[in-house]
Amino acid sequence: MIITLAGHVDHGKTSIVRALTGVDTDRLEEEKRRGLTIDLGFAYLSLDDQRIGFVDVPGHHRFIHNMVAGVAANQYALLVIAADDGVMPQSREHLSILSLLGVKRGVVALNKIDRVEPDRRREVEREIRQLLDGSFLAEAPIVPISAIDGTGIETLKNHLADAARAQDVARADEPFRLAVDRSFNVRGAGLVVTGTVISGSITRDASVVLARNGQTARVRGLHVQDQEADVAAMGDRTAINLAGVEGAERGDWVVSAESREPVYHATIRLGVFADFPRPVKHRAPVHIYHATTHAQARLLAIDETEIKPGEERLIDVALDAPLHVKVGDRVIVRDHDLERTLGGGSVIDLGPTPSRRRAQERRTLLAAIDETQPAHTLAAMTRLEPVELSDFARRWNRPVSFFDDIRGVQVGPWRFDETLIAQYEQTLMENVEAELAKDASMDGVGAASIVPSRGDHRDAWQAVLDRLVDAGTLAVRNGRYALPDHRAHVPPEVTKLFEQVEPLLATGQPPSLGDLAKQLKRPFRDFERAMRALSAHNLAIRISDTRYFLPEQLLGLAQTAEQLGSNGPFSVRDFRDATSIGRNVVIEILEYFDRKRFTRRDDNVRRVVGSPQSVLE
Repeated sequence: MIITLAGHVDHGKTSIVRALTGVDTDRLEEEKRRGLTIDLGFAYLSLDDQRIGFVDVPGHHRFIHNMVAGVAANQYALLVIAADDGVMPQSREHLSILSLLGVKRGVVALNKIDRVEPDRRREVEREIRQLLDGSFLAEAPIVPISAIDGTGIETLKNHLADAARAQDVARADEPFRLAVDRSFNVRGAGLVVTGTVISGSITRDASVVLARNGQTARVRGLHVQDQEADVAAMGDRTAINLAGVEGAERGDWVVSAESREPVYHATIRLGVFADFPRPVKHRAPVHIYHATTHAQARLLAIDETEIKPGEERLIDVALDAPLHVKVGDRVIVRDHDLERTLGGGSVIDLGPTPSRRRAQERRTLLAAIDETQPAHTLAAMTRLEPVELSDFARRWNRPVSFFDDIRGVQVGPWRFDETLIAQYEQTLMENVEAELAKDASMDGVGAASIVPSRGDHRDAWQAVLDRLVDAGTLAVRNGRYALPDHRAHVPPEVTKLFEQVEPLLATGQPPSLGDLAKQLKRPFRDFERAMRALSAHNLAIRISDTRYFLPEQLLGLAQTAEQLGSNGPFSVRDFRDATSIGRNVVIEILEYFDRKRFTRRDDNVRRVVGSPQSVLE
């Protein structure tokens, strides 16, 4: 069990840790000189069969960022209040922060009882009960102690041992995450990072990544609660010896690869303290504290333009630097101008803030999210829109298999509710029929004409189109969709022209439009106009002013580009060598692919960014 100390400056947190463990957690020279805790300190104690770790946090308001870095939701709180001073400002602020970060259990140490008379002690105990009323410590015991003469220290030890034995076993099926609060190099071993395991578990020789830059590392060794271990799990105070990376710092995260997702925008359920002196307005500048790091941000209102003290509301956060938050994580929000905590809450959604942040559709979607119930939320969201399951799982920090038993229909990467996918299929079928009814000469309809022009999830619509084709409900020919029994009416003159042109185009490198006209001995301008009818009926595809390809040829070239792109960016020369087509024609083809958004040019190379089918539309 990990115990986080909290309380006002000079109320004796460090002295209590020393009395319990014999360790002075003030390790910095400045801390010893000033008699003031500035950074996090750590100590450990074995009680019977329990190994307990202590995180000593600064009490001074100037170092609140370091205090927040020492708190995790699954820790046990030890709130320290001095009998001579009584309840002080950081007593209140630290209690609020512990609550906002999700700490559920704890105890209060009434320290320095050797300095006061019994009447003063009873008075302070009443103050403490008033402070704790309505908080997670409302029923917590108050243990009178003196860290100087040892009074009550054994009683406090026994209470902590009982609490450690009663601690729930942490779940280990989530992807691994550790928030780094210290890092250093050990001669002969290399980089060591320490922190609290926020979720999941890790073993020796496992592969992890640094979330900041995505560098892969191997777990060379582990210490849990300052003892060598083979496994570290959620809630453990852990030191990891990493191989394969050179440096890390406080605020970094060590995570499993599938968990990494830098976040610049999030939606939080923000509660503002009742005693905060002013409303929180739209675009208010703030600091967001999350685990061992923080970032500057702006709060963007979703509903009304301000949140009054004592209110709770959903609000968007636009971050200046990425955080590695997940849905359900707790954050602290501090006002930039007043330099005080205004409130905090839980993360309920991640991702880019949409341009229509206040649209009713989005509010409905946010209302379906319960940040404590991922399975319930997935079921609710898929009734409203398709959900890309791997993204959803990563944002909730769950393995994809966690959602295997949730009812729904999986189409490619997308999860649908049964009713929603039926609506998607009905819409697509109706659109195909309506488009074909406009012109009986068409052999099919391109996806761009079928998929609704408004809304997101065009990839999800395409996945449902593919599902209809796989089921035989729709047929696809040369990238165009139609009912299986649909036959286009092609004018006789167009059919005759195609019969003449097809064998000339069916070569490795189709001739130019001018060369075709010469071979067929037709005037160029008349021939050029006639060839446009082949495009209209999707019999041949015009890729430039001077060249046509058969659809199956073009699709084959797109598939070649896709194979090249699977290994990274490719050049004109790479594509030329793979297709044995001349350079000038290759450039025409690739520029056509760019226009169709199948490829994207970056300087002298191209990347595949779309589906090969898109070149036929």
